[in-house]
Amino acid sequence: MVSSHLQRWLTSLVALPILLYILLKGSVLSFMLLLALVSTAAHWEFLALSGLGRTTGEKVLGLVTGLLLVLSFSLGRAYAPSFFLFMGMLAYFLFYLWWYEQYPQLLPELALACLGLFYVPYLLGHFFWLWQMPQGRFWVLWLLLVIFAGDTGAFYSGRWFGRTKLYPQVSPGKTVAGAVGGLIASLVVGAGLGLWLPLQTGLPLLLGLALVAAVVGQAGDLFESMLKRRAQVKDASSLLPGHGGVLDRLDSISFTGAVLFYAKLFLS
Repeated sequence: MVSSHLQRWLTSLVALPILLYILLKGSVLSFMLLLALVSTAAHWEFLALSGLGRTTGEKVLGLVTGLLLVLSFSLGRAYAPSFFLFMGMLAYFLFYLWWYEQYPQLLPELALACLGLFYVPYLLGHFFWLWQMPQGRFWVLWLLLVIFAGDTGAFYSGRWFGRTKLYPQVSPGKTVAGAVGGLIASLVVGAGLGLWLPLQTGLPLLLGLALVAAVVGQAGDLFESMLKRRAQVKDASSLLPGHGGVLDRLDSISFTGAVLFYAKLFLS
C-alpha cells in the first residue's frame, strides 16, 4: 500500500502542472472554471463538516448560491459579489423560515450556512480579482508558492524539531517549531521568488507581504482545524489522496488571497 506521505507527493506532482498551466497560460474562462470547481468542492466539504446539507434542498441551495457567488467575481462589477452574497444569505433566510419546523437548531445552522458562503466562495473569488491585476498571474503564483513553502516548512520542522505544542486544544499536531519553520520558509521563498518573478516590487515590501501571508495562512490553517475538531474528523474528505480534502488544501490559502488583493489595492 502506498504511504500517505508518498500519496501526498504523487497528488502534488499530478495537480501542480495543471494548476501552473491554467494560472500562467490559461484563459479567463479556464481560470474562473478552476475557481468554480475548487470552490464548489470545498463548499460541499464545509457543509458536511458543519452538519448541514442533510436534505437535498438544503445541499442544493448551498452549492448553487456558492457557485453563483464565486462566478460573480468575473462579472466586472465591484458590487456584484456583495449583491450575490446578500442574495445567498436572503435565500437561506427564506429557506429556513419556510422549513423551520424541520430544523430544531435553526439559528446555529443558519449562521453556519451564511459563514460557509463567506468562508469558501466569497474568499476564493478574490483570487480572480488578484489574477486580473497588473502582473496578477505572477502574484497568484507567488502567493501560492509562499503558502505551500510555509506548509512544507512547518511540516518538516515540526516533525524534526517539534516539542512544544502550538495550540493543542485546536490542533494537537502543530508545534511552535513547525510554526517558526513555516514562517522562515515563507520568507525565504517570498523574497527569492519575488525578486525572480516580474512583480516590480522591492525586497522590503516582498518580505512584509510574505510575513503577513504566512501569519494569516497559519491562522487560516488553525481555523479549519477548529472546524474539523468540532466535527471530530481528521480530514474534510478524501478527495485528494495524501492531502485529505480540498478544504484541507485551502485552509492556509483562502484568507491570504483576499488579504494580498486588498494590500495591493491599498498600496497602489
